[in-house]
Amino acid sequence: MHWKWMPNLLLGLALLQLLLFSACVEGRRRKRGHQVQLKRQKNREDSLKYLQYETTALRAKFGLKTVSALQIMSASKGNAEVPLGNAYNTEYYGSIKIGSSQTFKILFDTASSNLWVPSVQCPADSCLQLQRYDSSLSSSYVANGSAFEIQYATRNNQATILKGFLSTDTVELAGLSIKGQTFAEITSLPPDVFSRSNFDGIFGLGFQQISIGDVKPPMYNLIEQELISQPTFSFYLNRNNTGSIDSNGGTLLLGPSDPTLYSGCLTYVPLSKVGYWQFTVASIVLGSSNKLCSKCEAIVDVGTSLIVAPRAALQSINAQLGLTEADKRDGVYTLPCSRVSTLPSITFNIGRRDFVLPPASYVVQYKDVCVSGFTSLDDGSAELTDDRGTDYANIWVLGDVFMGPFYMEFDMEYKRVGIAPKI
Repeated sequence: MHWKWMPNLLLGLALLQLLLFSACVEGRRRKRGHQVQLKRQKNREDSLKYLQYETTALRAKFGLKTVSALQIMSASKGNAEVPLGNAYNTEYYGSIKIGSSQTFKILFDTASSNLWVPSVQCPADSCLQLQRYDSSLSSSYVANGSAFEIQYATRNNQATILKGFLSTDTVELAGLSIKGQTFAEITSLPPDVFSRSNFDGIFGLGFQQISIGDVKPPMYNLIEQELISQPTFSFYLNRNNTGSIDSNGGTLLLGPSDPTLYSGCLTYVPLSKVGYWQFTVASIVLGSSNKLCSKCEAIVDVGTSLIVAPRAALQSINAQLGLTEADKRDGVYTLPCSRVSTLPSITFNIGRRDFVLPPASYVVQYKDVCVSGFTSLDDGSAELTDDRGTDYANIWVLGDVFMGPFYMEFDMEYKRVGIAPKI
């Protein structure tokens, strides 16, 4: 749009202010969406086990097709909050309701698109203490019965497979009732992978292109049923590097962003592939001069605890941080907490703007144990390419360690991610 100079100076200044305001707060004129407050809950296990679990269950869950444009929907219907939990900065999860009375803790995951929970048909010795869905207790249940199978990749390149079948019911999130949501009931779940988690199932926030069985993801139904006023959601994750329990773990917003939660303007970067939230990072630099990559592909994943780097990049990072294989414990690298203040920052250039992680942000501390926030899927033992052609050996996964200092908006209509320093 071309603006002419206005003869009235005051009017001209007013227009300038309006333009600057509009540029910074695109979409804020819409009504505010629902908020989900994140809280922390005490672990049942030693906190370090969650990072060990993370490195043994990083998921091969990426892919893409074409997706149609999503419309901006009508006004949001009320306000509601759902308590969520943060298990020592490694898992962000919250409660949903399926049917009339069954409540589940689910892990939010931006790199998958399916919703699944354990089924009442899952044996107790496999599902352990997990909440299990019983369709006989729900009057809104609709049978489907199609077979469902999801595969997770472990660090030793062995498959971890969950099996079950599809069902349909009403799913309630943040007081919003999603009618006719199809989800998976898991009947076979490896206990050694999920026994240490603080959640029952997973709530995918990706696009339908990566949905197993082409099941319509919950976010699509939230939008199409006009339960939110804008096809976006955002994460504001609080971090606590002391290892203590904090009742305020952050916020998940469904709908328009909240400008009071970040400083300045959101920097938007378009998705380079649609399916998961993947975009191109112009450069990643550790310290002042160690360029780890240029024009590198990255995926934002709130379902991953650490930053997953290509093997060569991880080796370069560890060398500069002074870490060796002797510092490795179950897939993660530990270091003396006294060294954290001496480590360099890492800079991600995204959308022509630098986003800097200081060492206090990328080192996760549990009392007197400090863990490097960098790991890799690639141990050099096998090729890491799936049947969709996704090359996991050369892709970055920006998990909670990266997301912690930033407010992040995920825009399903314009297929982009917005980033700004959080307040």
